[in-house]
Amino acid sequence: MSRDWSEEITDITRAFAGAAIFGIPLVFTMEMWWISKQLSFGYLVALLVVGLITNLGLAHVAGFRDQHSFIMSLDQAIDALAVGMVAAAALLISLNQLRVTDGVAQGASTVIVLAVPLSLGASVSREVFAGRTDRQGEEDDHDSLSIWKELASDVGATAVGGVFIGLSVAVTDEIPMIAAGLTWWHLFAIIGISMLLSYIIVFASGFDKQSPPGPFQHPFTETMLAYVISLAVAFGMLFLFERLTLEDPLQDIVRQTVVLALPATIGGAGGRLVI
Repeated sequence: MSRDWSEEITDITRAFAGAAIFGIPLVFTMEMWWISKQLSFGYLVALLVVGLITNLGLAHVAGFRDQHSFIMSLDQAIDALAVGMVAAAALLISLNQLRVTDGVAQGASTVIVLAVPLSLGASVSREVFAGRTDRQGEEDDHDSLSIWKELASDVGATAVGGVFIGLSVAVTDEIPMIAAGLTWWHLFAIIGISMLLSYIIVFASGFDKQSPPGPFQHPFTETMLAYVISLAVAFGMLFLFERLTLEDPLQDIVRQTVVLALPATIGGAGGRLVI
């Protein structure tokens, strides 16, 4: 029974990892926030039905669990939607785009609109990363690498993945818009959820079977180092695209950098799995 619970936790964690990797650019799209204000109750129900049917099909051919009967696929589809809702709510709250003042109806509408695409990422996560058993590929190749080469590989993969995902939102108006409405508590929440998702994607999801060979590959130190790299990548993109200058107030620099570091961190975690 304990093994069953362990497998279930891994499966759900894997679903959250997939939702974060594939859905984070949409979370930073203001049109997704605004469209939820225009949709009627009937359209929201229809959206949920379409999301359920799509996830049902994905669960049958892929899914984040290794079970493909109709009942199990339906259960996975429902779970994927639930994961999408929880992930959407957590991200929106940390970005201050979901507030108590929005009301239950408006808040639920915003969560549902984002939950459907996030749930699709949850459904395909296992299929996309199922073959990842070692970040360096063959075991013999991994054994021949030194700790410092492993570190360089992780740093490079984090930076490349961070640029790949972060670039899709770095030049948009969403970054300064979100940053302007954040309190320091929101910033701490964004930092926390960034590192938590980084840990989940690389270590807790079960996608990466690598045994850490050195201190820099330990879950805690690697997660912290990866976040520092993501902050640097985020600041670099904002600076190069002239979204920030060194003459801007320090609090503006910090806020925008932390906001962009969220997708950059998720991209960096995905990069360490792929590269």
